[in-house]
Amino acid sequence: MANPIVQVNVTQTIAPAPSTLQKTGVFISQGGTSLAKNASKLLTQMSDLTSVLAGAITISTMTWASSVVTVTTATPHGFPNGDTIGVVIAGVTPAGYNGSFNATITGASTFTYPLVSNPGSVTVQGTVTDSDVAELTAMGTTFFAQGSNVNVYVLELGPGTPAEGVTALTAYMIANPLQFYSYLVPREWGSEPTFPALIASYEATTAKQYFFVTVTQANYTNFTALMKNVFMLIEAPTIPATEFTLASTFYKTLSYSPSSTNKVGPLCFSYMVGVTPYPTLGNSSLLTTLKAANVNYIATGAEGGISNTMLVWGTMCDGNPFNYWYSVDWMQINVDLNIANEIINGSNNSLAPLYYDQNGIDRLQIRSQSIAGQGVANGLALGPVNAVAMASADFIAYLTGGTAPIGVIVNAVPFASYTKLNPSDYSIGKYGGLSIAYTPARGFTTIVFNINVSQFVQV
Repeated sequence: MANPIVQVNVTQTIAPAPSTLQKTGVFISQGGTSLAKNASKLLTQMSDLTSVLAGAITISTMTWASSVVTVTTATPHGFPNGDTIGVVIAGVTPAGYNGSFNATITGASTFTYPLVSNPGSVTVQGTVTDSDVAELTAMGTTFFAQGSNVNVYVLELGPGTPAEGVTALTAYMIANPLQFYSYLVPREWGSEPTFPALIASYEATTAKQYFFVTVTQANYTNFTALMKNVFMLIEAPTIPATEFTLASTFYKTLSYSPSSTNKVGPLCFSYMVGVTPYPTLGNSSLLTTLKAANVNYIATGAEGGISNTMLVWGTMCDGNPFNYWYSVDWMQINVDLNIANEIINGSNNSLAPLYYDQNGIDRLQIRSQSIAGQGVANGLALGPVNAVAMASADFIAYLTGGTAPIGVIVNAVPFASYTKLNPSDYSIGKYGGLSIAYTPARGFTTIVFNINVSQFVQV
C-alpha cells in the first residue's frame, strides 16, 4: 500500500547465549598424540582419542654396553635433542630390553636409556613410544568410564620435559585467554619446580582457570593455600596402568549444567567409577595430614553403608570447596553476560530505551536480581534474594553491622546519590553502583552428633 494507515515499527530483543566456558576442560599431552604443537581436538568418546594417539616408532638397532642401551630408530623419532623423557620399549627379543625408561635423546634418530644387566644380543627389534601415550590412554579410559555425556579436549604441547611443557602451556594460555576452564596435567608436573609460577598467574579471584594435579606424599607440599586454582588428588599406591584417578573427578566437574532442575551438588562425596580407593587401614594419621593440606583422595561410602567409590573432601588448595569457586565464576560470567545484554538491547529498543537515570538503574538491578535468583535455584548460592538501594558506605555498614538478612543481597546505589559522589561518571556513561553480596552454597563434610546416656529413669 502506497500510503498505509498504520505504520508498524519492530524492535528485537535478543536473549544472551549461555556461556559454555565452565564446561571446557582439556587433557594436557606432551607428545602423546599425532596433533601438531598447540593443536587441540574435541573428544566425545574414547575412540576420538585413540584415533590421534602417537604411533609406535620402529627401532632399527639396539646395543648394550656399560649399563646403557643405545637405540637407533628407523625414522626420526621427533623427541627434542638433549632432553630426558619417558619412553616405552616393546616387542624386543630378548624381553629384558622392554619396559618404561627415562631416555636421553642424543640425536634425531638416536637415544640411550639405562639398563643395569645385559639382556644379550637383540634378535628381534621392537618399537619405542612416548610414555605420554599410555598416560593419555589412562586419562581417557578413566574419564569416559564415568559416562558419555561430557566432552573434553586434548591439547598437544609437543614432546619434551615437564619444564618444557609448562613453558609451552604458559605461552598457549597467554595467546589463547579463557580457551579452557580447567586443565588435567601430566603426573610429572606435580614435581616440576617451574609449575607454581604458571599457577600464580591465575590465582586472582577474577581468574577462571584451574589446574587438576596428581600429587604424591613427596610433592604435595609444593602447592600452597594461596593456590585457589589447584585441585590436588593423591592416587592409591597400587592402581592399574589403565587408571588415571583424577580423570574421574575431572569428568564430574565438567558435567555440571546448572539449572533449577539440575542443581549443582557438592563435589565432596560424589561417586566415582572405575577408580581405586586409597587404603585407609593403618593410614589414619596420613589421611589426617593430607586433609589438613587440602589433598583429596578416593574412598568408599562404607561409613554410610555404601560400597561405591567416592571422592573425599573436594577442596581446592585454599581449603574452599571446588563448588565455591565454580559458583563465584558462574556469578561473574552471568553478571557480565546479562548486564551487557540488557544494555545492548536497551540501546535498540525504541519503545523503552535504557537511559542512564533512576529508571535505567532500576532495570539493571532487576536484571541482577534475576541472575542472583538463577544462582539460588541452580544450587550455587544461599538464598533468598534481597534488593536494596543504598549508598556504598551505607551498604558496607549494612553488611558488617549484623542486620543484613541471610541470602543474596543486590544493591544499586540510587541515581542521585551516585552522581553526586561521582559527578564525572555521568558524562562518560559509567555507573559503578551495582553490587551483589552472597554466600556460595556448600554441602556438609563433618557432623557432630551428641548422645547422652542415663542409668536411671526419671519420673
